[in-house]
Amino acid sequence: IENILVGISYQKQGELLTTRREQATSTKTPKPMAEDQAKKTADGGGGGGGVKVDATSIAAPFREEVRAKVAELKRAGIEPPLLVGLLANKDPAARKYAEWTGRACRADGLRYELRLIDDPIDVEASLNAANDDPNVHGVIVYYPIFGQEESFSGASQDDYLRDTVSHRCDVEGLCHTYRTNLYRNVRYLDYPTNSKKCVLPCTALSVVKILETCNCYDKSKPPKRHMEGQTVTVINRSEIVGRPLAAMLSNDGADVYSVDINSIYLFRGGRLSKVEGETPESCVRKSSVVVTGVPTKSYRLPTEWIQPNTTVVNVASFKNVDEESLLKVPGVTYVPMVGKVTVAMLERNLVRLYENFHHPDVRLRAIEDEQRRMGTLMAPVAASVPSEAATTAPWYGSPIQIYTAAVTTALLAVLLTRGVK
Repeated sequence: IENILVGISYQKQGELLTTRREQATSTKTPKPMAEDQAKKTADGGGGGGGVKVDATSIAAPFREEVRAKVAELKRAGIEPPLLVGLLANKDPAARKYAEWTGRACRADGLRYELRLIDDPIDVEASLNAANDDPNVHGVIVYYPIFGQEESFSGASQDDYLRDTVSHRCDVEGLCHTYRTNLYRNVRYLDYPTNSKKCVLPCTALSVVKILETCNCYDKSKPPKRHMEGQTVTVINRSEIVGRPLAAMLSNDGADVYSVDINSIYLFRGGRLSKVEGETPESCVRKSSVVVTGVPTKSYRLPTEWIQPNTTVVNVASFKNVDEESLLKVPGVTYVPMVGKVTVAMLERNLVRLYENFHHPDVRLRAIEDEQRRMGTLMAPVAASVPSEAATTAPWYGSPIQIYTAAVTTALLAVLLTRGVK
């Protein structure tokens, strides 16, 4: 009954959204939102104002998919995947993220274990222990730990820790293996077999899924061109969110302006170029999608920059926009938080890692493949070892052996004769 009522509610809210979008006047083509995938809460008064999207309902189908896979494992008598979280700071946002992760995992049937670390210097040892534990299927480190403090290798200490996470356990998709594949637009780990999909950074992936739900993606176009013809501005270029998100949207065909505190870059067609003559305002004004991720409480994106029918997604812990004035812009779609979708992507990544590396069937195939590989390598060695028949046959049966023995005997005789003289 509850599901039926929710479905009716979604339909009515979707009809309201469609009506308000039709009333909006703009040079841009409105992007109708999928009625059966997102819960819309109309705001901003009457007329052609914007809508605020509740991301909880966007996360729901992905979490349901995770539950179904967990149920399938349990029916086969297999324990669900285990995610280990490492927390070594007192940052409120990190602790809240850890709480959300644990609550969501337990609700969806996944196992979750939070390990508190008193001294940050011990994080690496704890991380390596989790990497090497066959009972651990995913690892997440809650940052920041050292901030921008440099490591011996030159990168920041936190960046060093991200690369220390094994690609077999990296639910955040931030280790070197996954980052490299992302920026090269490589979708699989095992080319040309293409059976193991790469894990993508979960916050950036959550934004992509939100944009798909908001129909910013045109699935009628070929793969890698679903965002073709669209301009996006991402106000954040961190290695965790902004840069990977810009790359992902660019890989899908969009022109992406990456705005940071002192520079603007354009991601286009797998290339990165510094932009001269553009400002944050000019970038935002030409964009159909704007993503804000400024980690400052005082920052506000000027509402007058936002064009009608723009999709605005806030990934920061703080609201980067004036919500009341934004929702008065005709046809705007506003997503104020992405946290619940991010956690859903985290769960999805955990299941993918389990299927790629840890499932009993996968481990068995890996052992069999290794045995076949070793058998192939040992074949030349086995061929070079004389058979039992060859070792028991009389040595004088081979003319080469007879000749070699005769020459050796003659040489020894000459040497002995010289020695006697």
